Amino acid sequence: MSLLAVTSNGGLASRSDAGTGGHASAKEGRRRLRGRDRSPSLPAGPETSRAGVARPISATPRAAVFGAALSALVAGAAHASLIASWNLNGIVAGDPPMVAASTGSGMLDCTALTPGYTVMQGTTLGALPGEAAGNALAIVGTDANKSAFYFDLGPVGARELTVSFAVRRSTTGFASNRLDYWSGFSWISFASFGASTTAWELQSHTLNLSGPPTPGTLALRVVVDGATGSTGSIRFDNFAVTSTPVPAPAGALALLGVAGCVARRRRR
Repeated sequence: MSLLAVTSNGGLASRSDAGTGGHASAKEGRRRLRGRDRSPSLPAGPETSRAGVARPISATPRAAVFGAALSALVAGAAHASLIASWNLNGIVAGDPPMVAASTGSGMLDCTALTPGYTVMQGTTLGALPGEAAGNALAIVGTDANKSAFYFDLGPVGARELTVSFAVRRSTTGFASNRLDYWSGFSWISFASFGASTTAWELQSHTLNLSGPPTPGTLALRVVVDGATGSTGSIRFDNFAVTSTPVPAPAGALALLGVAGCVARRRRR
């Protein structure tokens, strides 16, 4: 009768056998065929042919799902990035200026600082690498209490921002100051600050823009107050506005969950 036998290279060949010996050989061939993928002689690691030649391992559905989820997670996570900064090294005494950002895009408007505007020695605290100390924006005298200067930043997609700057004041200088942002309808305060009377200090303040995005450009202002002497002063230098990281999108986390479920099912 015609039977199937396993050849020496793992294939099948048809041959004729008679008697119980033939039946035994066919059964043995089928048993070896069913068990060949579990042969203990195959080494661990890359998939290997019976001829001993390594072959690339194809991606499993589980690996594909997990890879897609991880890619989405990495791509969706926002990183801190500089929107605009002002080192103020180009400002001079005289009429309060409009100052374009030294890095990034934005405008600093000091034109409302009359009286009170002047220029003093700056600092490298909070400066970008390679920037010199240069000049600093200074405000002097009680007549400048409650005066303000403004930042126009253009459209900003981030919902969380950090405003940082170097600041110091004299003993009779401006001690009660605040940061506001324009909501589209009114100015809203998001931080209050003083300043050291002995040395420069670097301050950072966070703005969370909850609700729908504000139409048009994002505007910030710094309001100074609390000077008690005609020569009392405050100095600012090295303003920077950055977007801060936000959590990864929910869709990427959902994909990671799907990948985990697939992995558990395949292990079962």
